[in-house]
Amino acid sequence: MCGITGIVAPAGARVPTDRLQQMTDLIAHRGPDGEGFVLGSRFVRKAAEAEPAQVGLGHRRLAIIDLSERGIQPLSVDGGRTWIAFNGEIYNYRDLKEELAARGRRFKTATDTEVLLHAYLEWGESCLERVQGMFAFAIWDEPRGVLFCARDRLGIKPFYYTMHEGWFSFASEIKALVSLPGQPRTLDDDAALAFLIHTNCDYGERTMFREVKALPGGHSLTLDVRSGAGRYAVRRYWELTPHGTNGTGDASKIADLRELLTDAMRRHLISDVRAGSCLSGGIDSSVVVGLVGKVWREHPEAATALGDRFYTFTSCWDVPECDERQYALAAATAAGATPHLIFPTPEDFWETFPKMAWHQDMPFGSFSYYAQWSVMRAARAAGVKVLLDGQGGDEVFGGYAKFRYAYFASLLRSGRLPSLAREVAAAVLQSDNYVLDLRKGFRYLPAPLRRLMGVDTLLKDVLRADWGSTVGAESTPATRWWRYAASGAANGNGNGHGPTLMQRVQMDDIVMDTLPMLLRMEDRSSMAFSLEARVPLLDHRVVELGISLPDHLKVRRGWSKYAMREAVGPELPAMIRNRTTKLGFAAPDRAWLGRDLRPQITAMLDGSMRVERFVDTKALRRAYDAPQGSAEAYLGLFRILALEMWMRAFDIS
Repeated sequence: MCGITGIVAPAGARVPTDRLQQMTDLIAHRGPDGEGFVLGSRFVRKAAEAEPAQVGLGHRRLAIIDLSERGIQPLSVDGGRTWIAFNGEIYNYRDLKEELAARGRRFKTATDTEVLLHAYLEWGESCLERVQGMFAFAIWDEPRGVLFCARDRLGIKPFYYTMHEGWFSFASEIKALVSLPGQPRTLDDDAALAFLIHTNCDYGERTMFREVKALPGGHSLTLDVRSGAGRYAVRRYWELTPHGTNGTGDASKIADLRELLTDAMRRHLISDVRAGSCLSGGIDSSVVVGLVGKVWREHPEAATALGDRFYTFTSCWDVPECDERQYALAAATAAGATPHLIFPTPEDFWETFPKMAWHQDMPFGSFSYYAQWSVMRAARAAGVKVLLDGQGGDEVFGGYAKFRYAYFASLLRSGRLPSLAREVAAAVLQSDNYVLDLRKGFRYLPAPLRRLMGVDTLLKDVLRADWGSTVGAESTPATRWWRYAASGAANGNGNGHGPTLMQRVQMDDIVMDTLPMLLRMEDRSSMAFSLEARVPLLDHRVVELGISLPDHLKVRRGWSKYAMREAVGPELPAMIRNRTTKLGFAAPDRAWLGRDLRPQITAMLDGSMRVERFVDTKALRRAYDAPQGSAEAYLGLFRILALEMWMRAFDIS
């Protein structure tokens, strides 16, 4: 895991070495183990040591595989004609290395970076079809006169870029781009409003800055340097599409899933530094911990990165309705792990708030991300440098309430009323508030229902925007969900042509609505502490299989993520395997915002507020003094505070 930067100058111009150094210094936290630069075809340790050139690449190294100096980047394998700056991990690099060696390729390091560059030289841009992993990289191919950049299929690792007056710049984090002298920093007002209302600001290529774009997951970018015209093309090289089941039965699908999950976990444990795991106590992180424990017991040679102990890290709350430590401790004990319990506090959050706002690059929507930050901080303090996490399990295997309601809608449309009655009855009997309390899925409710349920009692009275049109815009999660449900395109049995309604919502969640935001948070929270976060449930093979499972293997007899429970059940304690409740990133929002942090928040609201362009701050002060009826209303307040703190961190007025 590392940080990458780069600048390509217009024809006749040269990259200012001080700018490239400044960009790379700003993301030094991503790689404290070394730095390097290439300008033109010369490698140097400091940018100022090289003569200016039209193309410059920068790199900060976090040493994970092959800790020797041979792993310093940017890296070349052909005498300095082609260079790579790479961030991420290629989990099948050993297989690729063997194949490339058989084709005559020779290797000087034990890094996956070298394997990736050889793969590019051997197969060109189609090498992306062969690699498995999380990555963002840039390859300066001087013989072709092109800069070739790519991001992994799911967008686990970040890549941002901007084109300004013929200058093309890219970096792992937005802060490295907006710091450039003369670089505009124009806030995208629509993105800011979308964040306040829908909690998201990671949509495809859009960021909070109009001039800065994200390269979407599953896409590559090729810049024509030789023409000097600054022309670039973005293309999709991978698309998430459910595939057919080939007539295999449920038992066979579950067996395939178990085998694939185990293989993914084994590959994600490849590391030359110590690895551990996040553990919330939910199904997803418990599956990761359970499978790591299985590999550790049965194939210890594949789990040497754990060292003499397998460490897990859990965020705990003193508020019982938010706390999952009993489940986390059960999962850790079953896996033979050594648990670490972390107790975030409101005082520490307020002190950390400005730092988080700067590191995250864009605003974040709740205290749950502070809990994640606290876990990453504790893991690094314990000497762990690689941390596995269960991110993606809900999106891939059907864990969210919106997926269950999509299944209900499919059963209704297809006339499968007895099945619908059984599933609804099971959900009611389980009394899971995560499913039954529709307010928790506020992003998927149309404006009238949001208003009726009191979701937006604070926001709707203070925002300087047309509330109805903003909530009901053409491409919000709610409008798309209801459009899919009304289209009748999905029959809910998994045997029709095209995706089911649940699969459509899952696909949107994975590529647009939820996962990109969660992955940004994961990346920034881990890299703030120079720690590599890995997400084995987002191995693209697992995602393709998971999304393709029929609906009844995701929701069954009231159980969510049924296939995953069945596939990994033997590795989970019964209290987790049979758990029917879900907290869903729970945090004591109401207690902290309404009571514990009231003096700090009141002081902020009484001062000068940069969000004045979006929020009537006088009305906000009055609203904060009035009792709020729902936790969702307090979350609206939190998003305003988060936007304010982010605008301060990036000096946006």
